[in-house]
Amino acid sequence: MSENATRKLRLESEEICRAIELPRIPEREIKIEVTDFQDIAGVLNDALLQCSGAGGGKVIVPPGRYRCSGPVKMQQATELHLSEGCFIKFSPAPSLYLPPVSTRWGGVEIINYSPMSYGPNITDAALTGKGVLSGGRETWGTFVELQTPARSRSHTLQESGIPVEERIFGEGCYMRPSMVQFHRCERVLIEDITCVDAPLWVIHPLFSSHVTIRGVYVDSMYVCNDGIDVDSCSDVLIEKCHFRNGDDAVVVKSGRDADGRRVNMPSRRIVVRECVFHECLHGFAIGSELSGGAEDIWVYDIRMENIRMQAISFKSCPGRGGVIQNIHIGDIEIGRTGDHAISIVSEYVDKFIGDERTCYRNFELLNIHCSYAENGFHLEGSEAFPLENILISNVVVDEAPVLCTGKKFTGTLEFRNVFMNGKEITCSSL
Repeated sequence: MSENATRKLRLESEEICRAIELPRIPEREIKIEVTDFQDIAGVLNDALLQCSGAGGGKVIVPPGRYRCSGPVKMQQATELHLSEGCFIKFSPAPSLYLPPVSTRWGGVEIINYSPMSYGPNITDAALTGKGVLSGGRETWGTFVELQTPARSRSHTLQESGIPVEERIFGEGCYMRPSMVQFHRCERVLIEDITCVDAPLWVIHPLFSSHVTIRGVYVDSMYVCNDGIDVDSCSDVLIEKCHFRNGDDAVVVKSGRDADGRRVNMPSRRIVVRECVFHECLHGFAIGSELSGGAEDIWVYDIRMENIRMQAISFKSCPGRGGVIQNIHIGDIEIGRTGDHAISIVSEYVDKFIGDERTCYRNFELLNIHCSYAENGFHLEGSEAFPLENILISNVVVDEAPVLCTGKKFTGTLEFRNVFMNGKEITCSSL
C-alpha cells in the first residue's frame, strides 16, 4: 500500500505530539523501605504526600511483592515509580475503597468507589516503571450480575438533572471502579507499567489534558476491561502500548446522553500510534458514550492480532447526540476479527433515550489490511445526519464471508481501491 497516503496524516499528528507537555517533576527522590508481602498502602500514601509537600519529586517502590489495602492517591508534582520486579496487589475488599469519590461511570458523573490509583485535581503527576499493578478482580467480578439496579438509577438521576454531588453510590451499589484514573488533571505521564486483573476500565484519564501514556502493557480479560478510556480529555498521546483485555483496547468517550451534553467536554487532539492489540473484544473505538463529541484524532501504525468483534468501531445510538469529526486512521494491520473490519453504527443498542443523533463527518480510513473478517463493513448514518465526507481508501480484506451487514444514510461516502475476497468493491456495490 502507498506510504504517500498516510504521510500527511503523520505530519499533522506530529504537530499535536509536539504540543503535548510532559509533567514537570523535581529531581528529588524518596525510596520507601518495605519488605516482601507488606501492606504498603499507608507507607506509600504518606511518602507521596510528604514528597509533594516538599515541592515534589519521585517516590520509588523497590522490587518485591506487596499488598495494598486501599487506593493509592497520586499527588501534585510527584512521580510514583514502580521498580522492575515490583508487584503490588490491591486488596479485593470493596469497603477499603471508601469513602466514595467523584468519577464518571458509564458516561455519567457520580460519586462512587475510589479507583485503585487515583489522581484528583492535580498537575504534574506520573506513574512509571516496569512494575506491576494487580487489581483484585476476584471480588469485584461478582459485582457484574448485581450492578444493574444502580446503573439504571445513575441513568435516571442524570436524565432528571439531579446534581452530581447528590448522585451517591458506593457500598451496596456494586458499581466497579476503574483501576488507574487521573481526574481533572494536567500534565500526566503513565509509562512502562503493567496492569493486570482490573475491576473495570484499566486506565481512565478523565476531564484531563496533556496526557502521555507510553509503553504500558495491559493484561486484563474480564467484562468491560477496556484498556485505555480517553474520557473528555484533550492533547493525549498513546504510543508503544500492548493490550490483551476483555473489551476495547483503546476507546475515546465523552459522556452519556444528557449528562455528556451538560458537561459538553469533547475528547480532542488525540494521537494513538505504534501499539499492538494482541487480543481484545474491539480494537480502536469511539463511543458509545460520545455525547460531548470527539474530534481531531489520529490513529496509525497499529497491529491488531485477534479481535473478537469490531476492529475499528464508531458506535452511537439515538439519545447520544454529539459530533464525531476529523478522524484520521491509517496503516492498520488486522489479523483476524470476529465481526467487522470497519463499523460505523448509529443504532448501537436497542433501547433509546431521546431523539438526539450523532453526526459522523470528515473521516479518512487509509491503508488498512485485514486477513480475515467475519463481516467486512457496517456503514450506518442516520436520516438526520447521513455520513458526511467519509473516505475509505486502500483497504484490503483478504477474506470476508459477508461484505456488509448494513448500509444506510451513507451520504458522502467514498471508496478508493477497496478490495475484498480478491475483488474490488465500490460503495454502490455493497
